[in-house]
Amino acid sequence: MKILICMLGIGGGGAERVLVDFFKLWEEHAKNWQKNSATEGFTEGSRIIDPKQDIDLFLIEKKPQDTYLKWCEEHLHKVFSFPHIFGKIRFLNKFWKRRVLRNPQWINYFIKEQYDVNIGFLEGISTIYISQKHGGKKIGYIHISLSEIRDNTRDEAELKAYLALDSIICVSHYVKDSLLKLYPELAHKHIVVIHNPINTQAITLKAQEHIQQIDQIQRNRFSFLQVGRLTYQKGLATLLEANTILQQEGLKYDLWLVGEGDRYKKELLAYIESSGVTNVKFLGFKENPYAYIKACDVFVLASYYEGYGLVLAESCVLGKAIIASDIPTSKEILIDSKLGECAEFFVSKDARSLADSMRRLYTDTRYKHELESKALAIAKNFDVTKARKAFEEILFQK
Repeated sequence: MKILICMLGIGGGGAERVLVDFFKLWEEHAKNWQKNSATEGFTEGSRIIDPKQDIDLFLIEKKPQDTYLKWCEEHLHKVFSFPHIFGKIRFLNKFWKRRVLRNPQWINYFIKEQYDVNIGFLEGISTIYISQKHGGKKIGYIHISLSEIRDNTRDEAELKAYLALDSIICVSHYVKDSLLKLYPELAHKHIVVIHNPINTQAITLKAQEHIQQIDQIQRNRFSFLQVGRLTYQKGLATLLEANTILQQEGLKYDLWLVGEGDRYKKELLAYIESSGVTNVKFLGFKENPYAYIKACDVFVLASYYEGYGLVLAESCVLGKAIIASDIPTSKEILIDSKLGECAEFFVSKDARSLADSMRRLYTDTRYKHELESKALAIAKNFDVTKARKAFEEILFQK
């Protein structure tokens, strides 16, 4: 099976990490099949995806600094992008690229090869391009609440693209509901919910890595940690306001922020300076955030909305006490029918509610340990094989 996957870029975002996780799962599965294909009872050969043979990755914007570019170039059949037809003349290349971006049907001029399956692995332009590709099955993959990120504003080009797809994959039930809220015309389409893959073994292994920066910042102080892009969506303004409340009360702890986003960081730094707190540490993007999650005392996700809070599930794998905003996707991950609430929830966008939750986890050791035990217990629900097989069902479906 030949598969074309389209992404805007392959930087360090959550969707990109999920895509690379799928590549790694398929690579491992293909190697295991090759090793055991002669073993009686191993009969999945006709449904094996070998990334080195079967997957081409088309990047609308291919940047040398992208986090996962080198890995993809080494492990996939091909990684390619639009050519720079004007050589090193940057302004001409920029001009013609804008023309291409406004004319997604041009994808057939630059990618003449036809594929069995074409996947737009990110909402927006990646899916719009794939919807125009000639031949083969067309699949869209949605990682975010579209009604919220689009501010409930419809995009007719986007709707047209989704109507042209054979299947749509959403990373949570809330994402699916959000999609249909914005575009009810899609109700008849084949829409499937597949939670992001959580590779428990890989996460646990990476969390063991010794990182000198962690030694330098720990200082035997209590620590809260949030991991994610430095954007408004992640609720950082609420988190910093809650932090100021607790610092004024005299609580002694550090607040670690792992993630990048230079533009919004300037606003955050201005607020920190005006509030006079000194306990906030911006640690930047980390290819291995798991060692930081393991090292912190409490993990926080203050997001105003998420498609699927992947980092929450990863924190559960590492047995962390979690504080999360009470948004639907956080509850979808962190509430279990038998275990109940496996995290401390606060009212989204309410700094005082978040400060109360942080204070409780800071002062109540017994409750903190209870949440840690619940996190480890609920982590058993995150089945990486289930996610892989569900995705493959869509790919191989006639």
